[in-house]
Amino acid sequence: MSFWTLETKADVGICGYSNSLPNLFKEISLGMMNLLIPDIEARNLNQKIRKTAQWNVELQNISDDYESLILLWLEEILYKLEIENKFLVDMQCKLLPRDNSLACESQVSYVDADEVNRHLEIKAVTSHELLLKLLAENESYLSGDETIPELVGPAWVGKVIFDI
Repeated sequence: MSFWTLETKADVGICGYSNSLPNLFKEISLGMMNLLIPDIEARNLNQKIRKTAQWNVELQNISDDYESLILLWLEEILYKLEIENKFLVDMQCKLLPRDNSLACESQVSYVDADEVNRHLEIKAVTSHELLLKLLAENESYLSGDETIPELVGPAWVGKVIFDI
């Protein structure tokens, strides 16, 4: 996996790297879910029965605002967790820019959230310090957190902060 936890004074975030924007959505999404559980629980997820589904979100009247799309997508994952009791464990997504909308369509694997021992609750996804950026050839990115390695392009980098 290519995501790291960003510690802040009052919140927590995820910094992710990937070779494509759809894969960056995946890295950040799985990173968010990883924040919620202890390390031992993350290893135990593979022993739980998985179900599959199609989860989609769409922004109307927007065709290129991927930052707003990832916020909507992460909010959808939290909704599925808290309201529908579905804990995301894997996903593959397509990002679909259309004439007058932008969509994220994902094939997901999830487990019953009641079977997952969580030690953290995310109250909200924030736009504070939100970043989705394609790095050019040899362009570098430093997160400001010494535990996160430098990324050198071409690659996608993303950062999302969560209110806990």
